[in-house]
Amino acid sequence: MKKILLILATLMTMSSIILAQETKPNKQKLSVTEKQELKKDKEALNLTKSQKVEFKKIKAQKKAVDFKAMTKKDRKVAKNKFKALKNNVLTLEQRVKQKAINKKKKEFKMN
Repeated sequence: MKKILLILATLMTMSSIILAQETKPNKQKLSVTEKQELKKDKEALNLTKSQKVEFKKIKAQKKAVDFKAMTKKDRKVAKNKFKALKNNVLTLEQRVKQKAINKKKKEFKMN
């Protein structure tokens, strides 16, 4: 009888742990095919050499910023600043394509 109670208690504990883990949102990594698809989409932006150089500069600036040391509000402001800098480099047509790419990437991560 004691063994049965012990087994039941163990199973209940295990099931509660499993259920608790399932409720947490998973940060899923992109599959190889999804990465390839996004890469093709980015190539379809047809960035000029000067645009690529500008993006590298912006990326270097962003890398130099310590987001972890910032408050949540400051972090959001800084990220929006970099997003605006990137959008200023793109043409209107490229911005539309970039929004579609970002939406697709978000959908891939949600699935």
